[in-house]
Amino acid sequence: MLLTIDPVEPEPWLIARVAQALRRGGVVVVPTDTVYAIVCALDHPDAIERLYGVKGITSAKRLSLLVADLSTATRFAKGITNPVFRMMRRVLPGPYTFILPATSEAPRIMLHKRRTVGIRLPDCPIVTALLAEADGALLATSVRNASEEYLLDPAEIEAALHLVVDGGMLLNEPSTVVDLSEREPALVRRGKGDPDALGLFE
Repeated sequence: MLLTIDPVEPEPWLIARVAQALRRGGVVVVPTDTVYAIVCALDHPDAIERLYGVKGITSAKRLSLLVADLSTATRFAKGITNPVFRMMRRVLPGPYTFILPATSEAPRIMLHKRRTVGIRLPDCPIVTALLAEADGALLATSVRNASEEYLLDPAEIEAALHLVVDGGMLLNEPSTVVDLSEREPALVRRGKGDPDALGLFE
């Protein structure tokens, strides 16, 4: 089902409808400030398994957490020193994914040998409103086809999933991924976010 929500001023009753689906263990597609993402609640193991199944991936594949704010991020990630916090606060909300050491609250299924977690705080009114209704965090992975190409048209995505939030056509711009889990930061993927804005790679 395609559910159209205003991408600038999301209708509260429609956001509540999506949040209810997530609370019931649903798997939903939502727009972000980069590409569309498949999301589910963290407290529904069955939903997490369905998310992996829909994506056709195993738990070895890295997923991310969408969080409402940096305070929520510290529930799931550690190693956010004062300089790192200031840098993140400067560029977030925005199109970045930060890889950090995971805390014990991070879902076990998404952890690997390095025990790290990807943190996203998107600059997207729909996601912001939804996170406010969903305990501040959602498990997420980008929507791609069998050729690993991003699906950017919600109508194209609708055929494969039960509930798709239509936030309009998006551009083919994934997030910039930065690994902060080691002593030296590493640029994992250059995406929509400008790495120079972080002040880490001068």
